[in-house]
Amino acid sequence: MDGDPLRSLVMAQLLRLTVSLVTLVAALVMYGAAPASAEGCVRAGLQGVNAECQWTYAEYSASSTAGGGHTWVVSIQCGNGGICAEHVECVENGQAGFVHDVFMDGTDVGDVCVPESEVDETNIAQLIIRQFRSISWPDSNLVVQPPKGQTLVNFETNFYTPDKQSIDQTVIVANRRVEIRATPTTYTFDFGDGEVTTTASPGRPHPNLDVTHVYEQLGKVSVRLDTTYGGEYRIGNGDWVAIPETLTVAGEPQDLEILEALPQLVLE
Repeated sequence: MDGDPLRSLVMAQLLRLTVSLVTLVAALVMYGAAPASAEGCVRAGLQGVNAECQWTYAEYSASSTAGGGHTWVVSIQCGNGGICAEHVECVENGQAGFVHDVFMDGTDVGDVCVPESEVDETNIAQLIIRQFRSISWPDSNLVVQPPKGQTLVNFETNFYTPDKQSIDQTVIVANRRVEIRATPTTYTFDFGDGEVTTTASPGRPHPNLDVTHVYEQLGKVSVRLDTTYGGEYRIGNGDWVAIPETLTVAGEPQDLEILEALPQLVLE
């Protein structure tokens, strides 16, 4: 019966269910099999990105140019899976090119067909520099002579660090094995009394004094050694390439007490 309240309620529920199913199918088409827009690529998926997304080159160019606080990189795909002697060819809008992986802040967010005239593998350096800045490089161990946290007023106190070797770390950037090397370039010795010196020398242990400081007043100070690293990297077994910036790691402060030498009568 048309006036049956139960029938009307059931029909209303079926109508709402149909609308929900249509909405779900539309969403699956938008973020699934059909090509998605650049914005949809970034927002789809459980992790916030969809690595299967197919970007147009115009979408990638617009997103990477806008930036939005992100680092955008494309990395060419290897047809042979090795050292990229062969690439995966593609055609977009009648223009031949090569398939690239699209990376946003180091995360794979899909593929794009990059025109042959626009292919540039050097942009992976942007992500490598980001890795250089984010890696936890060690601070340098500061040694003070005389030892045991005490020295004398008007006396040459010696400072040095034994940590002067280069440090290598291996990371994966845009699906490639990358070695990043950090080498100490300068050392900043903070003597705690307002005096600071920056030098390429790590100092040397007694008696080969190199970095020294004379305290003119009694008291307690906090000394520290900051290390500035220069960097370089290589992709796979390629040549080493210099990183065009440095990174400074602050050292841990140490307490140092400045005392006065007092003559003492020693009876034998």
